[in-house]
Amino acid sequence: AEVSVAQQNKQLVETVWNAIFNQHDVSVIDTFVADEYKQHNPGFKTGKSAFKTAISGYLDEFPESTATIKQIVAEGDLVFIHNHIQLNPEDRGQAAVDIFRVKDGMIVEKGNVETIFNTPKHPYTKSLL
Repeated sequence: AEVSVAQQNKQLVETVWNAIFNQHDVSVIDTFVADEYKQHNPGFKTGKSAFKTAISGYLDEFPESTATIKQIVAEGDLVFIHNHIQLNPEDRGQAAVDIFRVKDGMIVEKGNVETIFNTPKHPYTKSLL
């Protein structure tokens, strides 16, 4: 059976998420994140290189951090991850939901639910609300 685009997008985002946040391998950003990557979190700048720099800094600051995927759902070009973030093994952690948009096998947009729905910036995201 042929794998749907949504399923391919889900597999891509899951692979990238686990590489970055659980294996602390930011090299996947070079391969699977588009140059025109849009970031909706106000703490991060837009663009692939800015994303890689910010994530590298976060991982340096929190070398024991993890972000375990609890649920992952894909619909069309969107992938939703419900995850549990811990800064170290003793940390109770927190739940978060991140939304990704994938285009032509590349992650082109990401934001967390709170930011996206409270302060949408990109016309595409605004059109979803």
